Amino acid sequence: MRFLIQVSRPWIDRSLGWYSVVIPLAVDWLKAARRVLHGYATSETAKNMEPRMFSTAVPHLNAAERAAADGCTVEEALVFLRRMSLDDFGLLMISLPNKDYPSLSRLLPAMASDEVQKTWTGASGLDLFRQTSAFARQLENNFTRYTKAPLADSDILDFGCGYGRILRMMYYYSNPAKIWGVDAWDKSLDLCREARLPGMFAQSERIPSAMPVSDQKFDLIFAFSIFTHLAPSTARACLAALRKHIKPEGLFVATIRPIEFWPFIDGIRRTSVAPKMQADHRRHGFAYLPHGGVEGETYGDISCEIDFLRGGGWAVVGHDRSVLDPFQVSVLMRPDPL
Repeated sequence: MRFLIQVSRPWIDRSLGWYSVVIPLAVDWLKAARRVLHGYATSETAKNMEPRMFSTAVPHLNAAERAAADGCTVEEALVFLRRMSLDDFGLLMISLPNKDYPSLSRLLPAMASDEVQKTWTGASGLDLFRQTSAFARQLENNFTRYTKAPLADSDILDFGCGYGRILRMMYYYSNPAKIWGVDAWDKSLDLCREARLPGMFAQSERIPSAMPVSDQKFDLIFAFSIFTHLAPSTARACLAALRKHIKPEGLFVATIRPIEFWPFIDGIRRTSVAPKMQADHRRHGFAYLPHGGVEGETYGDISCEIDFLRGGGWAVVGHDRSVLDPFQVSVLMRPDPL
């Protein structure tokens, strides 16, 4: 359900039946954003500095590989892999299957193909990993800051998990049995299963009244690029559904788009909607541009103020942002008594 973009999971979104909408526009936008953000990567110096695992990670990788060869479980292999840095862990995950680590490659999930990554997000490989890693760090930093507890061994829900792009990084913090991925599009869940992602996965309704997780409650819930594509009424329904599954001391992180999104997207789409959308945003606190057809009643593109997510049992406690993904503002929320 990673509703569209992942910096934008294409405007097919990552989760509902509308994955078939507007892919070319999304990909054009993402390619342009990457040119702006990563233009430096064309230099020879930058090419020689591409991220890779250094020797500091090798002892832990070798220990995990030996354990996997001896028939260990995923959880037992993760004990060794968590001794690496977060980024080294992530680099391993996106490299799988990896010929240098055949036993780990059989034990751990395969990374989605470049085609799948680009279809969902408009990017792939290291470009996309930089953004993924930055968001994972946001989650850990803000969880620790606001709950005063470590993210390790927490119950985690990825609302709109798509092919498991961000969910893979959560294995660094918690065991798969404590991690759920929920998506409204069956194709997303099929990709997770085909890649052998460990954890719990379930399909949600397009406009959910609750999450398909029974009575499970979570320490951390996150929704990356979901509320950036929901009609206001759909957003309210999702907020209410998620509120039922947060622990009293938990944290919910949802990304939204700022008002500055509209001029940027005009430049990519060669449209002229920015003046009207920015005026709507200033007047109402949000601006919604529906998709064409019946999908527009529920899904489209939306910018909003942080306070748009306030209420309904949620208290906004802060926000965060990464320059690697400038139009995804993370809103940090804690449960308020209902």
